[in-house]
Amino acid sequence: MSSSDGSLQGIHFLDLPDCMIEQVFEYLSYDEIAKKRIVCKKIDRVCQSLLNRGFMKMIKRHNANLKAIKSQLPRRESERRNHPLAKHSDILTCIETRISMLSMTYSKYIEKDLCCFIPGKVIDEVFNILKLIESTSKPLRAHEVLQELRDISSMAIEHFDENIAHRLKRIMGVHHPGGSHLPFATPGFIQNEVVLPCDVNGEKLILPTLTPISPHKASPQQLYCHQSSSSACSASRINNASIARITNKSRKMRLTINKLVAAMQGSKNVMKQMRTQIMRNSVEIKDLRRRLEESETKNCELLANINQLAFGVPSSSELASGAAETAPKASRAAVVRNIKPRSATIILKRVLANTESLGVSSMGSQQDYDDAMPGSSKRTKHSQD
Repeated sequence: MSSSDGSLQGIHFLDLPDCMIEQVFEYLSYDEIAKKRIVCKKIDRVCQSLLNRGFMKMIKRHNANLKAIKSQLPRRESERRNHPLAKHSDILTCIETRISMLSMTYSKYIEKDLCCFIPGKVIDEVFNILKLIESTSKPLRAHEVLQELRDISSMAIEHFDENIAHRLKRIMGVHHPGGSHLPFATPGFIQNEVVLPCDVNGEKLILPTLTPISPHKASPQQLYCHQSSSSACSASRINNASIARITNKSRKMRLTINKLVAAMQGSKNVMKQMRTQIMRNSVEIKDLRRRLEESETKNCELLANINQLAFGVPSSSELASGAAETAPKASRAAVVRNIKPRSATIILKRVLANTESLGVSSMGSQQDYDDAMPGSSKRTKHSQD
């Protein structure tokens, strides 16, 4: 009995075959599987295999669902829009777009055994959406169903492009002999966030290595980190120290950001007060301008009255009233002159013409009379003398 107890105590979980460990991990979600990669090299290798298989399973299941939904939809576009499964087709099309984006990001490096499909939470979310589509035939709201998938897939792609892809590109350019391990920083998961063991200042760190997924079984010494290994412990201590430094720097940066936000808020308040003061000053300036115009008007009236009293000059108000009174009279006189002078001139012209004609005729008759009676004219002339 004691021998059997000793044999049972000597069995370690990591001594189990990979197939048994995979069966144990299949009860976990893919998000939990991705988080367990930081345990040791063997668990990392098993988790990578499960994540890659889950990614391929997700693609196959999505293709099957999309094919089944499209077979039930009518061929005409107008009828397809009104079909109850139209929303299901739209959701599956959006998922297909996300899967293609993830494939373009990860597939190149997965085929070269440089990494695995890291975001296990994306696989869980896609499986949840596919399960929802398979279980209901009612129209679904695509925006609400796909919102979480859009967010986590976009964050996963951005994180991979910014923090991991450039390292893998450098590794792809270096020739590694067969059987050697590729240096790759295994990501750690802390509070559902991916944290890479790298320093902000770019200091050199001892990073864990990634074992390519291969069917060959490695020795237990190479699969996980023993507590007695001084190099592994020193590497973990250095990584923990770097994480602590990053945490302190992030805390300081957060404090600085909070101070800047407070300063910006204070400056906004000052600007608001200045804007209020400017508006108040503008109102006062308008009031002063109005008062100045009123005083100028009063001064002009006083000056006109003073001139009237001193020199007898009529004031401006009297001149204005006199001009207003004489204006209609002048207009009436102008109308009368425009009518009567024309008729008078015509009459005068006629009278002058008649008088001239009478004068000429009388002068002619007088001369004839004088010629006829020369003696009488001479007597008349003599008597006048």
